[in-house]
Amino acid sequence: MIPPLSARVGHDAAVRRMQSISEQLADVQEQISTGKKMARPGDDPVAFARAATLRRADRGADVQRRAIDAATARLSASEVAIAAIADLAARAKELALAGRNGTLNAGDRKVLALEVRELLAAARGLAEARDADGQALFAGVSPAPTYASDAEGLAAWAGLGHPPEIAVIGRRIAAGVNGPDVFGTTAPPPAATATPVPPAATPPAARARNLFDSLAHLADTLEEQRADFFDPAIDEAIAAMDGHIDRLASAQAILGARTARLDAETGRLDTAELALNSDLSKLQDTDMAEAIARLDRLSVVLEAAQASFARVSRLSLWDDIR
Repeated sequence: MIPPLSARVGHDAAVRRMQSISEQLADVQEQISTGKKMARPGDDPVAFARAATLRRADRGADVQRRAIDAATARLSASEVAIAAIADLAARAKELALAGRNGTLNAGDRKVLALEVRELLAAARGLAEARDADGQALFAGVSPAPTYASDAEGLAAWAGLGHPPEIAVIGRRIAAGVNGPDVFGTTAPPPAATATPVPPAATPPAARARNLFDSLAHLADTLEEQRADFFDPAIDEAIAAMDGHIDRLASAQAILGARTARLDAETGRLDTAELALNSDLSKLQDTDMAEAIARLDRLSVVLEAAQASFARVSRLSLWDDIR
């Protein structure tokens, strides 16, 4: 016999109700097993879109952090190289002061000159230092070498442009310094004038020199045999070394300040990442206590619905037999 229409409607409604509870139960079981509340965008479109936005922000922060790490490594390498060159410059000044001592003879000063030339070679080598990517630290965006000898035999900067920069909030920070900013520049010789050429017995006019040319000039001065040439030249060399030591100290301070700024930016990114991960966890991670409680509740409801449906629909075989 075909059941009445009202009975069939009730039967279908009960089946749909149990099917809905079963689906909810399966969803909760999946959330517990995966640890995620959202498996598909349709589970919660608003939350899913918000989570996608947070994940994009997290990926952007990772890219920024890697750039900061690379810039910090370059700044640290530059600071180490400059600190080593500053030690060489300080030693060169000590040798210049020692060479100024009138008790030394020409042979003693020649020994000092040999050490100065060794300091020059070491300083030129450190000026060619590179970062972890093989890029010259003091050549801007130009490949090595950083310095090359010009037609006069002087050390000329062979770099190009400015050091790489990294963008942080509110400003751009250079990840390094150029050679001329750290080691100074050599001025061209005084321009020729209409006055007669000075006699050979007149010491040459003082001129600005970069660190490497100043070291070479100091070595040449220590080997100078003429007293009237030696005295003004050694005073010039000592003054030049004082200037280079001050410039190197300023460069170290600049690099240290930039490193500190990047460290602060890294700290800000870390704090922002913690907040972002917390928000992302609230959106997509399963609250295990709540999910387990919901699983138990749905299981009880489903069992009760199945039992009620069986009694109401008289689906028992024994009932049919009776």
